[in-house]
Amino acid sequence: MWRDAIVWLAFGLWAPAAASATIEVLETTHDRGRYTVSFEVVLVADRDKVWQIMTDYEHLPRISKIILESRVLKQEDTHHQRVGLTLQGCILIFCKTVKRVLDIEARPQTEILMTEDPARSDFRYAVERWRMTAEGPGTRLNYSAELEPDFFIPPLIGPAVVKYFLRREIRITALAVEALANHE
Repeated sequence: MWRDAIVWLAFGLWAPAAASATIEVLETTHDRGRYTVSFEVVLVADRDKVWQIMTDYEHLPRISKIILESRVLKQEDTHHQRVGLTLQGCILIFCKTVKRVLDIEARPQTEILMTEDPARSDFRYAVERWRMTAEGPGTRLNYSAELEPDFFIPPLIGPAVVKYFLRREIRITALAVEALANHE
């Protein structure tokens, strides 16, 4: 459904999967307006470099074309930040611009926890979790999220289209993260 595509917009920023990327898991479900998304992907890139790229919140547009703007709104310390994002994505003829404000807790080199501020975002609810583990010379990323958009979503797009869209966008973003990690 289109709603699942918006879920991708919610996290659609940081879904890496390398040139030789393996998307090992990609699941989306919907129940009463709330979506769950999970994926697991392996990058051919050093975990510490991937971590640096994914926590460089001011420069997220360089890893995904759907991220129009990314800025740190508040920094409590090096591990707790509030980040504002503007995202735009399209499926078929439907395009949507989404504003998000996220409180991010980074647990160095292993986990990023993001919680939506619904008063300042286009989501009623969102909690996302990234886990990173070194796997040989590469990095395994596990992502899970529960999201509830606060806007109308046309019911015309089915799960198969959304899954195709997610798989394509995860791979495109992964290439960007992997390239940056291997050239910085």
